[in-house]
Amino acid sequence: RGTPAWRNSRVQTLCAPLQIIALVVGLLALPGCSTLKLAYSFADNMLKDTAGSYLDLSAKQSERLSQQATALISWHRTVMLPKYASFFRAQADIVQAGGWTRAQLKSAIRRFRSLLEKTVEDASPLIAEVLMEHTSPQKLAYLEARMTENLTKRRANEADKTQIVLIGEWVERRVESISRFTGPLTGTQVAIIQGYAENRPGTVMRWLENREHRQNAFLAFLRNRPKKTEIAAFVSRIILRAHEVVDPDYRAISDARWALLEAMCYKVSATLDDEQRKQLMTTLRSYAADMVELAGD
Repeated sequence: RGTPAWRNSRVQTLCAPLQIIALVVGLLALPGCSTLKLAYSFADNMLKDTAGSYLDLSAKQSERLSQQATALISWHRTVMLPKYASFFRAQADIVQAGGWTRAQLKSAIRRFRSLLEKTVEDASPLIAEVLMEHTSPQKLAYLEARMTENLTKRRANEADKTQIVLIGEWVERRVESISRFTGPLTGTQVAIIQGYAENRPGTVMRWLENREHRQNAFLAFLRNRPKKTEIAAFVSRIILRAHEVVDPDYRAISDARWALLEAMCYKVSATLDDEQRKQLMTTLRSYAADMVELAGD
């Protein structure tokens, strides 16, 4: 994608251990570079608190989880942030040269998705360390109850919204994320996003249905008391290639959404004025610089 709408490309997770990945990736979605630095100083507690809201933890398990969260953040900071920084600098160079061609945009999206996949794949062994201690019937019952509770609340919240409201929320999120990089968008640019929002493939309820399928498959897998290496492999698979395990029809919806975002971002990027391009380039370089600095801490 040729705009900060990349930041909305989030890994869809199943439970707290997998949400760790979403939180790590989500650090890139913060509104400013100084906030990125600040967030990393609190990241360990963020991950522990998220996991604690889903998992039945003993005192010793809570202590180990803190250590595992620290290890995961350290790995992401030192290994992944330089990769993201390189990517952001490359995109800033393209902006400085005049903006993305459609081929460059497609390549950028492919590269960014590969970074997300790398994050998931390399983090999975650390996630497996957590999950290894939560495969007993008692632990799984607790996890399942928390997951069901969360999904039920989400369904109830979305069921009360009209299609107009859902579209409006989608547009608002994209406008906000893009404008944090480019500065305020014009009415024409917002209208472009609105037009794509009205043609989004799938629905929120369909996404929640897919999430339920993945959660059920995930729990069923853990009930078999798998080995740590098996858990790590399954974590990657259920996040990155869930269609191989459940709900194969959803892959077409997911691919269509990526295609829509690519088309939308290309059209918006083509309408950026000189000031917006300058702001975008500056923000991308600033993010990259902060990532390099964080990686060296």
